[in-house]
Amino acid sequence: MSILPYLETFAAVVEKGSFTAAAEALDISKPVVSKQVSHLEKYLGVQLLHRTTRRLRLTEAGEVFARYSQRIVAEAREAEQSVLPLQSEPRGRLRISASESLAMSLLPEALLEFQQCFPRVELDIRVSGRFVDLVEEGIDVALRVGELADSSMIARRLMECRFHVCASPEYWKIHGTPEHPSDLRNHNCLIYSQSPKADTWAFKDKNGEDIGVKVTGNLRSDAGNLLLEAALDGQGVLIGPTYMLAKAVRETRLETVLEDYYRPSSGLYAIHPHSKLVSSKVRAFVDYCVEAWSDLA
Repeated sequence: MSILPYLETFAAVVEKGSFTAAAEALDISKPVVSKQVSHLEKYLGVQLLHRTTRRLRLTEAGEVFARYSQRIVAEAREAEQSVLPLQSEPRGRLRISASESLAMSLLPEALLEFQQCFPRVELDIRVSGRFVDLVEEGIDVALRVGELADSSMIARRLMECRFHVCASPEYWKIHGTPEHPSDLRNHNCLIYSQSPKADTWAFKDKNGEDIGVKVTGNLRSDAGNLLLEAALDGQGVLIGPTYMLAKAVRETRLETVLEDYYRPSSGLYAIHPHSKLVSSKVRAFVDYCVEAWSDLA
């Protein structure tokens, strides 16, 4: 028996949460769905689902098998689309992983415009301060600041990320403005814990010489927006990318300092798993972000 015809049924049950909803999505009867799942379990020799009158729950084996099933079904659908005239119109669910600072700054406007351009793409945004495993968690594309470390992934640079040191005008008025990066040792610095060297802020002088400043503070977090709110409230000094700080700086709620000391820039990248067939929805989203953000810094 070939299990391929049954994978779509099982994947639909997992996604929809019931035999009835899966049957409606696949346009087949509920008994057919139940029979196909039972045949699949018999063929594999394992129980995939715990069935009760109220709900379905994946077994341990079912959780493992579901990840592969959903991935295979998704790739099969993309393969089908690739040879259809409608391939030019991206469709389906697009799972995007992004940091909180991106989700609160660049993404809202961009996603609204993207959906207007591609109404048949269903967006599923996962906000996290950690670097998620794209394959393990079924993520189509992740937005990350920093260089690509995993060679099994494909990365495309979307924009340059310049970083700035800032605090509220009230904070600078009370504590004084630093004239040199080393002066930051005397300030309460708000520390982003996910940074590779969170406690050492890096700068360059006019001659290109590296300056590393060990900073301390009474607040650290992996949530960039929490640190931003603390800075706006006058609690300390923040270092962050232009896209996160721009609005507050324009409104003079934050003031940047030490601009003569070059803060090493990075890049914002779109990262997705390596595949011979890049889905139309991923390609459309990445191309859109490049066009929308390439001039920002």
